[in-house]
Amino acid sequence: MDFTQQELDNCNAVLNDYAVHVNGAELSFYVHYWGGETRLLTNHVHKHSFFEICYVTDGEGFYEEGGERWPLGKGTLFMSRPHIKHQIISDNGLYIVFVAFEVIPSDSSEEGVKRYLGLEKSRTFLIGQAERLPSVLIWNALLKQIPATRRFFDDSVLSLACALMASFESAFADQREPARALPAHPSSSTLVHRAKLYIRDNLSQELKLSSVADYLHVSPRHLSRLFGEELGQSYSSYVRKERIRHAVSLLTTTDWSIKRIAEETGFDTVHYFTTVFKSEMGEPPGQFLKRLKEHTELF
Repeated sequence: MDFTQQELDNCNAVLNDYAVHVNGAELSFYVHYWGGETRLLTNHVHKHSFFEICYVTDGEGFYEEGGERWPLGKGTLFMSRPHIKHQIISDNGLYIVFVAFEVIPSDSSEEGVKRYLGLEKSRTFLIGQAERLPSVLIWNALLKQIPATRRFFDDSVLSLACALMASFESAFADQREPARALPAHPSSSTLVHRAKLYIRDNLSQELKLSSVADYLHVSPRHLSRLFGEELGQSYSSYVRKERIRHAVSLLTTTDWSIKRIAEETGFDTVHYFTTVFKSEMGEPPGQFLKRLKEHTELF
């Protein structure tokens, strides 16, 4: 974070005006204040009735709590928990950003409230070298997004503010539970969905199975098997149906020639296009279009 004091003040002024009630799907927060100092010197011993999370961008000092001291330096993320006396000590000043908040139980899930209440007794409240933690990356993105936002404030700034609040739980929670296992590779449904999108957007091309598999970094055999398992049809059958589906759309929404539509949907010749179209639709494209026009004229 490389903001001047004026830039920090401007960003935090916006947050203090608009990011007070921060609501997510399972967690809602009341933010007491957002702040930042480029040169914070030693403050008085004090306590809060809420959480205060601080991140040290630069400088050196100490965090004192319960008669013990922990060193503060560039990249330290730390949490002052409710009702615990503490003090930040620095002779030369710390470049620090901070946010103070509490969970709103009535607007949060039971699990969310339980987890945040658990942070009050967490043994993990100071993390060194936290520059790459999600909380720090989100915080930096949030501050940078504020002056860049011209529209969609709720979807950009407030969403980042909510993500930041929620990220603190995973940053400071005691690691008693195993992390949820994430799939090492894209799921079958994701691969098929990506293949379908690629096919839809490139129907004018040849679309060999090997080409699409190469695009997805899987083997042709694997992709072929996924189409059978996920869609209940072969890869070639799906591509053929998609070509005809798009051809029907072009026939009904444009005045293009049959030849142009055949080219746009990836058929080498009008004859082949007509053969496949009749096989899928029960009649050749010319007759389909004629019947459609006659039907339209009746209304």
